[in-house]
Amino acid sequence: MGMFVDGLKTHNLRLMDSAGVEVVFVRGNIRVTLTATIGSTDWQEQANGDVYQSLKSVDFILDPQALKIGDNLAEPSRGDLIEYQGEKYYLVQTNNGAFWSWSDGFKTFYRIHTSKG
Repeated sequence: MGMFVDGLKTHNLRLMDSAGVEVVFVRGNIRVTLTATIGSTDWQEQANGDVYQSLKSVDFILDPQALKIGDNLAEPSRGDLIEYQGEKYYLVQTNNGAFWSWSDGFKTFYRIHTSKG
């Protein structure tokens, strides 16, 4: 699996080089400028009884190594936001309660779920 995971990481880094955009991760008064690609996640949430609500997030996919606050790697959490093209994107929880998920089964990149605020 090591060679496959290395290839996946290389592919993702090349994707960042060709399709990545500059974003700012904000936690309180701490700001980290980094490169991310943009995606989306669709899911359904049960609202009342048998009624389901369809939801969609704007996802920012980024290398966890780029998300350092001080010398520590940061895990996205409640209250964080991402600024992109002058707009604020607030982290949202998907139906499993998470603000982010791994981009793949090998845990190579964060997929941060947001909603334009």
